[in-house]
Order: sequence, then C-alpha cells, then structure tokens
Amino acid sequence: MKRLNLILLLFLISKLSFAQSVDFDLVKYKGLNFHATKSEIIKKLGEPEKTYDPNYECGFLSTESQNGTYLTLDYGKIKFTGNEKELYVLEQVNLENDSSINIEYGSRNLTCETNLSELTEIFGDELAKHFGNELEGAIVLFRKNAEDGIRISIKNGKLIRFEYWSPC
Repeated sequence: MKRLNLILLLFLISKLSFAQSVDFDLVKYKGLNFHATKSEIIKKLGEPEKTYDPNYECGFLSTESQNGTYLTLDYGKIKFTGNEKELYVLEQVNLENDSSINIEYGSRNLTCETNLSELTEIFGDELAKHFGNELEGAIVLFRKNAEDGIRISIKNGKLIRFEYWSPC
C-alpha cells in the first residue's frame, strides 16, 4: 500500500512540475504592463468610464483582506484594479466580439479570433487536456511558484475573456 501511495505521489508531482505557467511580465495591453501605475494607465487610456471600490470579499484585490483600499478603473471591456502602493493589475479584458482589443503575451497577440489551438501553442498542452473536445469553458493558469494567475475563458473555441485570478 505504501509503495502504491509513493508511486501515486510521484506521478502527481511530475504532472504538476510540467504544468504550464503564466508569466505576468509577458502581458501587455496597449503598451501597458500587466502591473502599472494609475498615472500610466490614465496617460495611455484616458480617464476611466467609472472608478469604484470593487468590494471583493476575499482574494488579493480585496480591501478587507489586504489592509489597503483598492479601486477599479473601468474602461468598459478593460478593467484595472489596484492601488498606488501595490500598483494596478490588468484585472479583466472582455474580448468577445471585439476585434479592436489586443493583448500581447510576449511576441504573440491574443484577440477574439485566438482559438484553442493557438492558446495551446502559447500556454501549453494543459489547455488542450482541460478542454478536450469542449469549445466552451475556463481554466486558470497559475504563475510559477505563486497562488494567483490568469483565467482564460473560451466560447465557440475562441478566446472571450482574459482575467486576473487569485484565491480567497
């Protein structure tokens, strides 16, 4: 029994070791880094349509759990959330049916036309394994050695949402 448990444990560790991770340093939107200051965001995108406290109950962007006030700069399909002390995070990009939105991930462009096959090329086989034959759903890709990551959502086999994710 111990031998079986050891084999199972080694198998799981090897699977986790080869899982694709996401690198926030490779993410850019309109020349803005994934983490940016409020002034950089406003200089590049102008004043947001709305600014508000997102009132998250938990997670890394929660005012209550992080001992700081967080604000969302809402540009409609693009949202940055954060504060001046910890910078703002590109929290959500809604790409669905909007070909004008382009996220850079390293040398690759992510748009509403980016399909599951392309996402698999960029982020690894874990996406293909996760989605299988399904053309709708979401997966969280974690940063290496971290608890947060990016949630990628697809619909009809195409990228519709790219958003920051953190645990509660």
